[in-house]
Amino acid sequence: MFILDAEDFRNSRLTLSLIFLNILFYITFNLSFPDDYLLALVQINSRIIQDFELWRLITAMFLHSDILHLFSNLLALLIFGAFIESNKNFNKIQFLIIYIISGLIGNLFSLVLLPINSISLGASGAIFGLIGAAFLVIITQARPLLIFAIAYILYFLVGSFSPGINLWAHLFGLMGGILLGYLLTYEKLLERHTYYE
Repeated sequence: MFILDAEDFRNSRLTLSLIFLNILFYITFNLSFPDDYLLALVQINSRIIQDFELWRLITAMFLHSDILHLFSNLLALLIFGAFIESNKNFNKIQFLIIYIISGLIGNLFSLVLLPINSISLGASGAIFGLIGAAFLVIITQARPLLIFAIAYILYFLVGSFSPGINLWAHLFGLMGGILLGYLLTYEKLLERHTYYE
């Protein structure tokens, strides 16, 4: 299904669970505890490299700097998460693989490409992974939506050049989502494009 309806959103349990988890993390670490707790979990490149605090690559995906950061990410997660969850090419496990691995890919490239004193947080890399997987579905199965998909991706990528935005997490999360989406569904995509004479 390429146009989402209310039932798609209601049936998107993983998406809604991730939204709930992100809100819970925001309330817990931004509103309830001192900043020291938040700093113990965000991606601080120097701490990952020098102290081998690898958990930061995962925990940073569930943390946000402020309410606008949280809201914009969760809106995109709701739309693209519901799109991927309601699409018959992907099962629930594949959805989670795309989300988590794309977020990790974005954070790993941020670790390599940003200065050692950089601090990163947010679900953008993981969400861009879902956007990449959705883009793959659209270009192979819903060509009329292609122009909208390209425009949406360009809009978000242009916004990635704003100060304080982690372009590398966005870009490599997107590429990770496209690659993972292809690897996880290429047989189904090939079936839909097999022509018999």
